[in-house]
Amino acid sequence: MIEGQFRSTVLQVPAEVTPLKFRGYLRQEIQAVQASVQSPEEIIVVRLFVLEKVLFGLGARKVDSILQGVVEKCPNIQRIELEALARPLTAEEMEEAAEEAQATVQALSERVMASGGKLVADSGIR
Repeated sequence: MIEGQFRSTVLQVPAEVTPLKFRGYLRQEIQAVQASVQSPEEIIVVRLFVLEKVLFGLGARKVDSILQGVVEKCPNIQRIELEALARPLTAEEMEEAAEEAQATVQALSERVMASGGKLVADSGIR
């Protein structure tokens, strides 16, 4: 049974982060998110915005490997949702993204409660 608190975190990789610096930057940010955990049962969904040039510079396999490695080392991170950007987001767009992420977490929480506290797959949430 899942008893933890659900929450979301929205991160945007700064424009000055290059493909070579991406792994280190992401580890640092995700470790900060993990360090902010208030209880072992807390469940976090991270929405990560990255410029396309960084993703293309790394390639799909490398990005998957980096994300998987980060999630494996942080027990409270449920998943990282990756969003490719052509340009950095404005403050308003970041606020919208945070609201969308919170709505996703709320829907996930409701689904878990409806299933008796068990996290089950649902194709309606990405």
